[in-house]
Amino acid sequence: MQSKKIIVLEDDTAFRKLITSEINKVEAFECIGTFSKIQELMQAVPDLFPDLFWLDISLPDGLSINSIPQLKEMFPNALCLICSMHDDDDKVFTALKSGADGYLLKNSSFEVMMTSINELFQGGSPMSPFIARKVINHMKTENRHDPLKEQLTKREYEILANLAQGFQYKEVAHQLSVSLETIKKHVQNIYKKLHVQNRTEAIIKFHKK
Repeated sequence: MQSKKIIVLEDDTAFRKLITSEINKVEAFECIGTFSKIQELMQAVPDLFPDLFWLDISLPDGLSINSIPQLKEMFPNALCLICSMHDDDDKVFTALKSGADGYLLKNSSFEVMMTSINELFQGGSPMSPFIARKVINHMKTENRHDPLKEQLTKREYEILANLAQGFQYKEVAHQLSVSLETIKKHVQNIYKKLHVQNRTEAIIKFHKK
């Protein structure tokens, strides 16, 4: 049986070597290329014809999840497995919506990682337990009727939810990777839409939803 061809995109040199070594230990797998930057991968990939992309998220030249749609377009049958230390909602759901077929955290054992690759090739969608719980909770939340979600944009709702948890503007700006001024503008829009005068009134409305 022909080995499944795997490409590894990972900028941590030590981890890249380790995961490549683990992949090549499996008789059914073959690592046909390793890259530390997205641009290097995109330049080389047309000649490689992989069965699976092993993708870290944060690379020196950007986020790999932004390239998943292009990779899927080039190789419709290829699978994309995220292996990252990022476990925040934004990265997780962006990755899955972009077409990732599985999502592992880097604290997973090598045994779990290799088993997950097998699961992918057998039609599964492996996820670390913490990520799977996030997805389930997200689906539960999506199914609940929340009038605030109809009044606010997704970003405004996200900001208000963070404020309701006690985070300050600066902390929310850092979490969402936007400027403090952007947060303040969103907050003013939230006040107008909810017909409130201040943060306390907005949070009260959030908790009453």
